[in-house]
Amino acid sequence: MSFLLAALRLRAMESQHYWRLRAYGQAVGASATSVQVSARRRARGLAGLLSIGSRALGGSLLLLCVPIVGLWVTQRAPQVHRWTESLEEQVPKWAQDFGGWITSSVDPEFDSTALLTAAIGVAGVFVAVYFASVTFVVSTTYEDATRRLRDHIVRQPESGWYATFFTQAVVYTAGALALPLLDQAPTNLTLALAGVAAALVVVSFGRIWATLFLLLEPTSLFPQIQRTLNRWIRRAHVLGRRKMHSLVSVRRSNVGIREGLETLNDLVTLILDREHERAGGRGKNATDDPRIGTALRYLQVAWLDYAQVKHTIRTLPGWSPRRTQAKDWFLSSHSEVSVALATGTTLPASEVVDELWFERWLADFFERVLAGRDLSSVERAVRGLPPLSRTLGAYGQFAEMRLWLAAATFAPMNAVSDFAGSREALAFSVDSRPVSGRGLSREEHLALPDEAGAHNLVDCVMLEALSACLGYADYCERMRRSLPDLPSYVLNRSEHLPAGGLVTQGIENLREAISFEYRIEGQRITPDNAIVQLIARALATEAVDELSLLVAYVEAELWPWVLKVGQVRAWAAGAALSRAYELTEKLGTATRAARALLDACEAVHLEHDDRWPDTRTAVLDQRTRALADLLEMPIARLAAMVDPAPDSDRPDHFGWAYYRAHENLLRRVLECDPGDAEELRQKATLLYWAGDVATKRLLATVRQNDPSVISSYVAEPHLRLLQLSGIALVVSEVRGDRRLFAPFDAVWKYALADREKATEVLARAAATLASETLLFGLTAGGIDRSNIEMRANRAIEEFGVPAGLFEMGAFGGRYARTSQKNLKLGESTMRLLRDVRAGHFEGAFYVRWLRPQAIGTGATPPTETERYLRLLDFGDVDGDDDDND
Repeated sequence: MSFLLAALRLRAMESQHYWRLRAYGQAVGASATSVQVSARRRARGLAGLLSIGSRALGGSLLLLCVPIVGLWVTQRAPQVHRWTESLEEQVPKWAQDFGGWITSSVDPEFDSTALLTAAIGVAGVFVAVYFASVTFVVSTTYEDATRRLRDHIVRQPESGWYATFFTQAVVYTAGALALPLLDQAPTNLTLALAGVAAALVVVSFGRIWATLFLLLEPTSLFPQIQRTLNRWIRRAHVLGRRKMHSLVSVRRSNVGIREGLETLNDLVTLILDREHERAGGRGKNATDDPRIGTALRYLQVAWLDYAQVKHTIRTLPGWSPRRTQAKDWFLSSHSEVSVALATGTTLPASEVVDELWFERWLADFFERVLAGRDLSSVERAVRGLPPLSRTLGAYGQFAEMRLWLAAATFAPMNAVSDFAGSREALAFSVDSRPVSGRGLSREEHLALPDEAGAHNLVDCVMLEALSACLGYADYCERMRRSLPDLPSYVLNRSEHLPAGGLVTQGIENLREAISFEYRIEGQRITPDNAIVQLIARALATEAVDELSLLVAYVEAELWPWVLKVGQVRAWAAGAALSRAYELTEKLGTATRAARALLDACEAVHLEHDDRWPDTRTAVLDQRTRALADLLEMPIARLAAMVDPAPDSDRPDHFGWAYYRAHENLLRRVLECDPGDAEELRQKATLLYWAGDVATKRLLATVRQNDPSVISSYVAEPHLRLLQLSGIALVVSEVRGDRRLFAPFDAVWKYALADREKATEVLARAAATLASETLLFGLTAGGIDRSNIEMRANRAIEEFGVPAGLFEMGAFGGRYARTSQKNLKLGESTMRLLRDVRAGHFEGAFYVRWLRPQAIGTGATPPTETERYLRLLDFGDVDGDDDDND
């Protein structure tokens, strides 16, 4: 073959078709190399088969040789004793006497044969009892079980130890009985070891006897099946780390794992059948069976054990089977579509490698176990089940993560949806005050267990989604750090990078290409920076695609369910909305991690002619923000209508909803993003009513302290509303956009509808401002409002208003007139800004808007309180005052 290639090369150099002939020669060389590789693989397969057979034969011989060698050693004990007679001076007298007795032959008058026969008889009795116990267990619990489950009854580890001890004891005792035929008398050591062997048989039987009766409970088989699966998985992991591996060993490990999965399937079926027989039905007609939760936990552990080593196992040849997959009409070739249309048929399915075959088994088990159950049954089954999505995402197993999400959350989401459909929705009208839900007593809570169950199931579903986002962020961060070390993973075949399918396939393709370079050129041609760029392209493509799929899953699957659950009067509504808003933050974290990874991939993009994926994430950011915007109205409705009574047995959903609704309105005001005017008016109205509910709750929950301290706590909700209204008023004046203040204008005018209401509102506002004059910035609420004020000041400064207008001494004189001229601010706006400097946003709102509107309605102002606060003093400051010039 080498002579043929040399001849082709010499002839091609003399002709004009050099490159064509060179390509042909390379193809011939590659064909010859493939034949050699196939021959080597067949040789390795035969060697692996012989190795497995030799190991099995060697184990059997070792099992028989141990007692024979032990018998030979005990019979040579007198010779060993004679060799050590020179050491008698260094050994105590009692040890010398014991050594002489134990190594001596048995007294001829002692019937040693009877002792050995009795030992064999006792062992035989225990064997009979063992088989009777096995028969009892199999004929009761596993009467209708499959052969695989019955095999596990016998093949448990205790059975192996018992069989080993029994076989060796019988062989050893039979050899000792045969000694008179060889004209040898057994030694005392021989009889002692026979007694020890019989004792080991008895002890091992006691252990296996207890284990057999534990197996009367079917869930006791889960640990044994899991150990079997882990053993085969570890073997496959060891094979994957080797540079050369036997195809027979790979096939044997694969078959062992499949048999373990089939055994799991039989055990799950047996447990479901037992539930059916005991309760007279499955699903909604069945009572809660604790075996169901145990089965789910062991199934999840099996999934996790396989996921931790899958990046190594998946590279084994022939590890994953092939399955048929339907073709996409829009992505298929023109010829296939034309033939299908002309013949009136559909597109033929294509065969693909199914790398999720293991996970599909377990996902099917999950769906079968949880299918058709009511809410309480599903909640008890998944209770205590930790999220798995983060681990799968961190390993880059995104398809497996989506499969797990579908299997683990489908039944809980269905159960909660049915629960939400049977509950009362939160009805709201802006023209009437909403009625918040009353608190549930302990007796009512125990009478409505679905309340707590729905709350827990919502947490279960949303925690899986949160874990998926965090897992994706962990993966992006790990791959960003591993980017410079990628050439080492390509060049070292024993190293396997835990990465996604696209990256793993790219690494395997590069390994094949580099191997081809070594075969043809004798050295590696591709440089390290080219390797990094090729893998970075695959990594960037995968990162963008998986992030898009994650956002699409949240949009299409989770958000409609969250909005449906979030509009019912139940504890689950608060759990759904709070977890959903947290999910939007975690989506932002995942997007930022993806952005950092994509920037790192762009940094190694040297060949700009190479086709590169679209790595822009701005659209995904907008979709994430749109998801958060969809939650604002349900959160505001929840704050006004949810049960406000605190309960240590569940999260404080009212407190969260109130603060979240306030923050959402503040963000829209500071970002000058009013959105839909009617929706913004509804949010402001709901926040106004939620503030009244919060005040009543504080009156009932604040402990007895100094009256001023109590007043500062109770006044906090109203102070926050006054501050927010003042910020909206200032921003709308500075920006010239009345839409920002229009919702608050409508809310306060509704509150000032007549003279009595206006007087009451004005007095309450003044009293609220008076409760905080000496404690501003000292209470928890005061600190929070001071931070909000600083955020508002920064936002107004970004609008073009200098920071000096908010500093003491900056107003008045030429500075104020210059700022007013440059900014084109009206006199009323300048007065409003001066009032903010003197009395914060809440005081400015009281003086410049609330007090004039209330007086215009006919309200009587609280002059004593206003005089105490000196509100009218800073409200009448002249813009031309030169005191601070």
